[in-house]
This record gives sequence, C-alpha cells and structure tokens, in this order.
Amino acid sequence: MSESQSGEALADMESPIQLSLLVVTYNSSSTIRVCLESIFQELESLEGEVIVIDNHSTDETGSILDELATQNPKLKVKINRTNRGFAVGNNQALELARGQHILILNPDTILQKSVLIHLLSELEKDGTNGAIAPQLQFPDGRLQKTCRRFPTHLDVIYNVFGLSTLFPESRRFNGWKMGDFDHKSAQKVDQPAGAALMVRGDLLRSLNGFDENFPMFFNDVDLCKRIKDAGYTIWYLPACIIQHLGGASVKQVKMKMTISSHVSFFRYFEKHFTRMYQQPLNFIVGIILYLSLIPRLLILLLFKGQRTASRETL
Repeated sequence: MSESQSGEALADMESPIQLSLLVVTYNSSSTIRVCLESIFQELESLEGEVIVIDNHSTDETGSILDELATQNPKLKVKINRTNRGFAVGNNQALELARGQHILILNPDTILQKSVLIHLLSELEKDGTNGAIAPQLQFPDGRLQKTCRRFPTHLDVIYNVFGLSTLFPESRRFNGWKMGDFDHKSAQKVDQPAGAALMVRGDLLRSLNGFDENFPMFFNDVDLCKRIKDAGYTIWYLPACIIQHLGGASVKQVKMKMTISSHVSFFRYFEKHFTRMYQQPLNFIVGIILYLSLIPRLLILLLFKGQRTASRETL
C-alpha cells in the first residue's frame, strides 16, 4: 500500500466514535494477524476503529496489513518510509484517531473476550480516571508483572548494584518494579506497561500524546507521569486480561534497544527532576546508567539469542 493510498483510506474523519485502537508495527508478521483478528472480533460489539502505523517493516507485515485492510473497513493503515519509533508512530495514529477513548496496543497482543467493553466501562466510571490497564499474561497463562512506580534516583542505585534482585519483594529495594505487589488485585498505580493502556481521548490529546524525545523506552513512563501530574488516576485491573508475547520487536535489535533504554532513562530524570538540588543526583545517576551499559552489553553478546520474560528496561 502506497502512502498516497493509505492517506486516502485515512481521510474518513467525519464523526467521533467510542474507541480507537493504536498499533505500531515493525517486522511484526509473526504476530500482527492474530492480534488484529482478536481486535476485529471485539469491535463487532463496539463502535470503534483500529489504526496501524507500520515503521517500514522489511518482512511480510505490509502485505498482511494490505490483505486485512481490504477485508475489514475498521482497519486503517499508514506505512512509514523509515522506522520512526514507537512514540512517533503512536502520535501519527493519534492524529488520525476519531475515538473518544484511545487504547494503545502492542502488535504482539491478543485480546480476550469482552476485554474492551470492560476496560471502557471502568474508564468511564469516574471522571478522574485518566487511564486503565489490563493484566498482561504470557501465552501459557503466566502473569506478567507489568506495573511500576515512578523511578527515583535511589531506584537506579538499587537496581544497578543488585539490591532489587537480592530483595525482590522489598518495598524499599524493589519498590520501583513493585516487587511488593502480586499483580492480582485491582489498585491505583503509577505506571502500567504501555503494551496495553486505555487513555481518555481528550486527556491524551491535551497532553499531545507521547513525548518523542523518548522514541522507544520510557515514553509510557513519561506519559503516565504527565497524566498523574494533571490530576488523574491510573488503574490496574487484573480482571481484564490481554495476552502479550512481550518485546517481540525489541528482541530483533536487542543491543540497540538496550542502549536506547539507558539513554531514555537518563532523559526521564532530566525532564522530571529539574530542581537545582536534584541536578547533582541526575549527574551521578547518568554516570551510573552509562557505566552499567558495559556489563549489560557484554552479557548480551555472551548470551545472544536467549530470551527473557521481563519488561524490556533496566
């Protein structure tokens, strides 16, 4: 599908609808068909649309999207000429979205029955609800611990020096990754994973979507921080389940993404810790983050090809 053809297909912007699902793909041929088919089934009972931005995939993703777009009018596709990253891709989709609410969704997910209806119902229960997140599960049914608190300078030290690993259930030493939370109870959280996050459309638009200074990592952390700073709450709802393979695109370029993760982590501190007394702490944490890259990259080289089952950041 050419960009001009995609643009024509995306020109139908006449009336708002209940929900827009935004999916950014990159070499997602192994997962995108099942993902979209699960979405189509859920949209049979909803007034919604799915907008896919493809970041110049070099596999069969484009042809799969072409095929599915001809079969389902609720699917709209735009093909980028270069890989512009997760944040830019979602912002491109947001510009085209007509939904009153927005579901940001990874292409390696599968929606479970009625999950969209339940998420929408919970989001609309209270005007102070800014975002809602489901429980994510691996294909074998194992729970993914995807919620986190906003990171602090001490959290970087605890993680880099292994204290979070030594005391995995400690509120103090593993508080950032919420090792003290079993992810089986509904509760307000700081930051669920951006792999599946439903946000009020007017709120997301007022925040101008994702900060593009975080192209792949910490854009969801930054977004949630801005949602909460705006006075809204974010809920994690384990009764709503979405299957998630986890990091499928990231694993294709693991070395590059590891570097990007550390750089974006430092940018997060630069953006959100701006007081004078915090600047020396930012500098120290920046040095620690960059130095900790060396052993991580060496480990990646030594164990190339092995897969992990955790969120793809530090």
